[in-house]
Amino acid sequence: MNWKVVDAPQTVLGEGPMWSVREQSLYWIDIVSRQILRLRPETGKVELRTLPYAPSAVIPRASGGLLLVTKKGMATLHFDRPELTSLPVALVDFSKEVFNDAKCDSCGRLWVGTRDLHVSQPTAALFRMDRDLSMHRLASNLVVSNGIAWGEAGRVMYHVDSKPGRIDAYDFDPTEGKLSNRRTFRDYAKQGAGAIPDGCVVDAEGGLWVAEVGDWHIRRYAPDGQLVREIRMPFQKPTSVMFGGPDLATLYVTSMRFGLTESALADQPLAGSLLQLDVGVRGLPEHVFAG
Repeated sequence: MNWKVVDAPQTVLGEGPMWSVREQSLYWIDIVSRQILRLRPETGKVELRTLPYAPSAVIPRASGGLLLVTKKGMATLHFDRPELTSLPVALVDFSKEVFNDAKCDSCGRLWVGTRDLHVSQPTAALFRMDRDLSMHRLASNLVVSNGIAWGEAGRVMYHVDSKPGRIDAYDFDPTEGKLSNRRTFRDYAKQGAGAIPDGCVVDAEGGLWVAEVGDWHIRRYAPDGQLVREIRMPFQKPTSVMFGGPDLATLYVTSMRFGLTESALADQPLAGSLLQLDVGVRGLPEHVFAG
């Protein structure tokens, strides 16, 4: 596979790539450095914004600007303006958990998960934030809620819990925003895969692409959970994946340097880089937050 390194600053913990169809730009974050990065592929220009808080996710808003999910809160902002407007957050006990990955469904509701503060106990959960900013807990007993994606025309939701190493699938009601029929899509621990599932995205043919931390690979799974493709990365810790570009034919892959020894970093000079690949299949447009 021929991948290309995007000319952008390397991140300590690159995460959360999000393609904005409206802006034709890719956003991603560096959690440790407290930064949002923005790539405009048409010009190759990359811009950075430093935040007062560690980010967990950025989501474009229907009304313009971004919804920023931080470890312990939420805010709205415009990338090019200094102001941040905090939003109320209910139900989350930040003494035990912090926000992690997030995505929006086809009705513009935000789905955001948490991780246990010490990454050890099943105290985390998956929440839905509606357009009126009300919060609802939809799944509990998680350790590290992570990647979220929708398949089968929005009727199935995939959800990653990284700590046990499992991807669950739910039947999804897009009208009511409800989950049912939870089942294991892929159990990494039982399969002895040695990889940790992280960010994920579904392509236009229904394949689920997963960044698998610690295992040097991104992998594509069929709707029945079978592995159909794997691509080795030039770094050990790919963190997330996102389709972008004017025709959604470019797959972007984020990565991290965090947790790697000096020796490992010397062997992986591209750790923390953003890569782009042509994988022969297109993606789907990501939904924006309607609140």
